[in-house]
Amino acid sequence: MKKVINIAFDVGGVLSKYKSMRDLYGTLHGCADTKVFVISDMHPVEKIKDMLKLNSLLFDNTNIYSADFSTCGENCKNVLCEKLKIDILIDDFIGYVAEGKYVRLLVMPDPSQPYYSDDWKTDGTEGDFGRRRKT
Repeated sequence: MKKVINIAFDVGGVLSKYKSMRDLYGTLHGCADTKVFVISDMHPVEKIKDMLKLNSLLFDNTNIYSADFSTCGENCKNVLCEKLKIDILIDDFIGYVAEGKYVRLLVMPDPSQPYYSDDWKTDGTEGDFGRRRKT
């Protein structure tokens, strides 16, 4: 019997920034041997779900988590990954992938691209955050 791979994606700077990450997320979401999670430090968890819905990303309600930075600091995603038995975490913040007994993939930021890609939809409450560009 094959092992199910548990893979977690961050939203801001990963799914929001790179169409290729959204494509990978969508492809893996449909694989029988893969369980896709979203782990973000956005609060509350409903905001994460709303953002995924706005951007037409399918998700399982039980696989969306908000990491508690206020309690665990930069170890907050590691705490969740250990609890959820995550095999792979994809994140753009080095502090969140600095520790863990699973594969930690750091998405190196591309300063020429905004935090939210042009096609990433938001509710508009973030102001110009995420839309600024290197000039």
